[in-house]
Amino acid sequence: MSLRHVPLIIFMAFLSAADVLAQVSQELEPPDNFQPQVFLTQEQALSEMFPDCDEILRDVIILTDEEKNALEERLKRKIYEQGFEVFIGKEEGEVQGYAIITEEVGKFHPFTFIVAVEPNGKIKDLAVLIYRESRGGDVARRRFLHQFIGKSVRSPVKINRDIINITGATMSVVTMCSGVKKVLGVVDEFYLSGKRGLENASPLVSKTSSQGSPALLKETRLIMGTYADISVYGSDRENAAQAIKEAFEEMERLDGLMSNYKSSSELSRINREASRAPTKCAPELLGVIEDSLDYSTLTEGAFDITVEPLVDKWGFYTGKVRVPNTDEIKSILPAVSYKNIDIQGQGDSKLIAFRHPGTKIDLGGIGKGYAADKAVEVLKRRGITSALVNLGGNIYALGRPPGASAWKIGVQHPRQRDFLLGYLELENKGVATSGDYERFFMIDGKRYSHIIDPRTGMPAQGLISVTVTADSAMEADALSTGAFILGPKRGAELLDGREGVGGIFACEGDGGEIGFTLTKSMNKLFKKELAVVEDNAETPELSFLK
Repeated sequence: MSLRHVPLIIFMAFLSAADVLAQVSQELEPPDNFQPQVFLTQEQALSEMFPDCDEILRDVIILTDEEKNALEERLKRKIYEQGFEVFIGKEEGEVQGYAIITEEVGKFHPFTFIVAVEPNGKIKDLAVLIYRESRGGDVARRRFLHQFIGKSVRSPVKINRDIINITGATMSVVTMCSGVKKVLGVVDEFYLSGKRGLENASPLVSKTSSQGSPALLKETRLIMGTYADISVYGSDRENAAQAIKEAFEEMERLDGLMSNYKSSSELSRINREASRAPTKCAPELLGVIEDSLDYSTLTEGAFDITVEPLVDKWGFYTGKVRVPNTDEIKSILPAVSYKNIDIQGQGDSKLIAFRHPGTKIDLGGIGKGYAADKAVEVLKRRGITSALVNLGGNIYALGRPPGASAWKIGVQHPRQRDFLLGYLELENKGVATSGDYERFFMIDGKRYSHIIDPRTGMPAQGLISVTVTADSAMEADALSTGAFILGPKRGAELLDGREGVGGIFACEGDGGEIGFTLTKSMNKLFKKELAVVEDNAETPELSFLK
């Protein structure tokens, strides 16, 4: 099979970092035990699931609150995904099956697997793509996976009932059973019930694709606590696949450098030591920190990587959210200031120190954008000229798809997640969105967002989302946070004053009405109307979700 095209309208990550972390065991595995095993790429997995199909379609389900609640009630478990990417195999026009690639957390780490379901509702096949635990890899073996084949949504699919356990991999077996039931439930609930047709599905793979034309390869992995998608067009499929592999490896490397969740990371070491004495810092990490300080100055402290103690106090790291009292916030605020970061020395002899013992750095507002940019650099070194990198909603659009004028990036409605406001047409641009709908909690009808104003210690008020385009994903990442905290007037002034930067600001009125403001440069990029796509156009198709 060869890839034809994917309707690359990127508008959300189905699973946020907070959702992933909420599933992970609080017990920490020693860093040297982390041994990810990559068995299959997405393309290889789909070929295994649909070996005789002449066409594979891709459909995207965005769950409404009602649908998510109904699915959770049916499955008797928490559903962390906001939606599902479903692949439909067809042969001579007839549906042969449905497949979903999903993630579940074993003892310490998530593992990725695909489940294919026949039109009669029984499991056709399944396979593990990536296993990240140091033990329990036998769950990827065919002799274990074979016992799932033929199961349906009415089967128990439970350990020691109809699924035999694997010694030393009990947690992975239990969560795989849960993931299999989840896929069976989704396929039955939406497709086998007749609730959802295939009118919104678009071709992903076709054996009738023209030879020699650039093919599109797309792969998804879990990195930095969120989903990372890389889509690449290339005539040399082997080179494109290797480029994607190396780009993911680059993002994994940066996670090991900049994570504040991994105790073994360079950033975690800095957070432990820099308040006691000046300490050396890896040059690359120091460069990101220095860039962050520049954005802090630019945004008058609205963007601040030292906000970590406040986010922690509000409970957004652990999921145990609460509203701190005024005295608690006041006691923390002295530790929260980019001016507490002291870079000493010159060149390779630079040291970093914190001027307050409670200061800690969190690069969550800039690190994913930086990692997306670095992944694009890897792709470029491999000769790739057309690609889309999406790391948890921090996106860089490299070049343009073959036959298209630009990559089309959907902008999600901040209050109706199954709707789009419109789409952006981007070429060699980064884009990121900050919004109060990403991570929040409600108390007495009031919404508390995870985007904390470092100057007040309270969640930022005045906007519900800001989407920023810039020449790099890192700049878009940092400025979307800064502009969100600054508010509509000062935020728009900030973006309008930056060359190559644009913004979309969304506000909510007292009656719940949503208003939108675009900066001058964004008017050229943002399209409110559905684009007309010729029937024979070899461009990514655009469709609004309703």
